[in-house]
Amino acid sequence: MRWECLTGPQLLRAREASAGVCLVPIGSLEKHGTHMPTGTDTLTAHALCLAAAERETAVVVPPLYYTHVREMKNNIGAIALDTPVLMQMAEILCDEIARNGFHKIILVNGHGGNRAWLPLMMMDYGDKDKGYAIYMYRDNTMASMSHLRESSVHEGHAGELEASLGLHLFPEYMDMAALAPEPGLPNGLPPVSSYTPVEWVSMYPDAYAGDAQPAKAEKGRILFDEMVHRLADCIRAVKQDEDTLAKMQWFSKAKRSPR
Repeated sequence: MRWECLTGPQLLRAREASAGVCLVPIGSLEKHGTHMPTGTDTLTAHALCLAAAERETAVVVPPLYYTHVREMKNNIGAIALDTPVLMQMAEILCDEIARNGFHKIILVNGHGGNRAWLPLMMMDYGDKDKGYAIYMYRDNTMASMSHLRESSVHEGHAGELEASLGLHLFPEYMDMAALAPEPGLPNGLPPVSSYTPVEWVSMYPDAYAGDAQPAKAEKGRILFDEMVHRLADCIRAVKQDEDTLAKMQWFSKAKRSPR
């Protein structure tokens, strides 16, 4: 159920039908090689949330397109928010969702660049007195479905499986004719046992890591169906979970009188 498409009375009924569970799709705007749209991560995350909410009733708010893509600023298409602003915006969004009576919020991330600040925000939530439970969904479907891949090239960004998802979910935005003939291979490696601020973008300056030549819509359909199945399972588990909110409330009290 799409929040923005519901009337006020319909949203009230949806809140009850969903047991107060709301999904927040989080993506990005950034270049995805020469063959995929800049909104790939957000389009995919939003489609995933909508499909899973159909299987296990939940409400889905409009997605966050503007997130953390600082490392992609060398390519056209990136719109990056400063990390503190992004974290504050995400928290305010969750607070507003909760103010509307949804007491269980699931963050569904579709962008690799969000994998650092989202867990940090989750840890910060432990130090805040919230009246709602928040969950960050962790999806490893892509890795576990690697048997679908024909290419032996590392799947990193806009590669075979991600392009297959695109061909299944939004073929009208794909431009496979513009796909580079050569796979996206790393351009050098960082020093051993280190991480640098420009590591990823210097290795993949064209925002293409993998080989999308074998991409097919049917692979995307199979992969997406499994992703939907797993997220629906998560929604179902969250509906049954009462421990998280109780533990968050316990911690809010315990931190004021540490032992």
